[in-house]
Amino acid sequence: MYVSQSLADIDSKWSEVLGEFKESKSKLLWSSSDPGRRVYANKTHIYKFVLREYESTSGLRAQDLEGEFRILTLCEGIKGIPEVVDFIDHKDYECVVLKRIDGSCIEKIGLFRLLVVTSKLSKILLELSARGISHNDIKFENILLSESGKVALIDFDQATHVSFVTGIVRSFLGVELGGAKVHGSLMTIMKSYLKGILPSSVIRGVRKIKGTDVDDKLPALSKGASFESELMLSAWKIAQTSDASSPGVKVAYYSLNFDGYRFPGERSWEDRWAVLQTISDYSDKRILELGCNMSLLSSFLLLEKKASYAMGVDIDEDILESAKLVSSALGVKPEYMQQDFDSPSDWETDLKKAKPDLVFALNVLNWVEDKDRLMRFLGSFKEVIFEGHDSAEIETSRFREMGFNEIELIGKSERQRPILHCSK
Repeated sequence: MYVSQSLADIDSKWSEVLGEFKESKSKLLWSSSDPGRRVYANKTHIYKFVLREYESTSGLRAQDLEGEFRILTLCEGIKGIPEVVDFIDHKDYECVVLKRIDGSCIEKIGLFRLLVVTSKLSKILLELSARGISHNDIKFENILLSESGKVALIDFDQATHVSFVTGIVRSFLGVELGGAKVHGSLMTIMKSYLKGILPSSVIRGVRKIKGTDVDDKLPALSKGASFESELMLSAWKIAQTSDASSPGVKVAYYSLNFDGYRFPGERSWEDRWAVLQTISDYSDKRILELGCNMSLLSSFLLLEKKASYAMGVDIDEDILESAKLVSSALGVKPEYMQQDFDSPSDWETDLKKAKPDLVFALNVLNWVEDKDRLMRFLGSFKEVIFEGHDSAEIETSRFREMGFNEIELIGKSERQRPILHCSK
């Protein structure tokens, strides 16, 4: 179980482990938001590590590293699946060693190329199902495409043992037969692609017609429900009818499990929090959250990470009322400010009065007309956590131009948007 420690301590432990490891010359390929998970690589092999003392997200995965290793051994001979070499069980760490596969994660791709990729991926999924395996996490970030057009499927920590039929249904349609959660399927990929190319007005129209893509059924509270649950229910009623999530669609931005009830929405807060909570050491920091929506982030940073102060900013008056109810239910008190970032007023000076140590700008820049102005504002701070809509390369270059010399790609959100941790 991970116990909060300084990032310097964690980096020191990684250096110690790699110093002892026989392949210490391998380079860092990927760093998780979980401080105990990293992937290193050399020209021929991939080394997927977990530090036992610091790993914090095992509960979010269907398999630990040993389980992932065992499943991959059952995939031997399937083209497009990483070939396992070894599993190392050390007192301080675990490591799965794989043969390296050529290719890179899919960023942008045309429709014809997508159809070719999904056709090749379908063959891999059929073979996996025939061996009683469901990957359960089929997303663009877990698909590699080589220059020669070869397709590979990686990252089996959500994989489970299933029957052939169950594997087909889960992998192709995303239907959760057999109990385990399906985080991504071929259907997920197609939806994600269409959302990226269709105008938002078309997407909203399709949602209205189908209705199935909207999770809006609020819980029925029992007679003995707590006052805090009543506050949450009121907050979700406001959020569903505001224009801060999907204008014209009755849906809140986040879903949340609270006090035994599930409050529905477009994005799982629990999944979101699992990524964000360990990116930085938030203890005693002053937080500014731009585009706060229901302010779950500000509230949880105060509640669970002991931030000393938080201010949430949003353009929508109704969603800020929802945010106030959420924070009251959680027993914390962020400050709030209603602000249009395209307003000619000097909002920058007003926000700087909060003296934030760290600024969050998640899914904000895309909706602002004067992007240069907002980037200049972000560039006036020493630490920013950012979620963008463009490629990781484009977003990274923006922050380098603003003087940030340490930019880490934390990963991608479930909507395939890059999350960056930027500092000076």
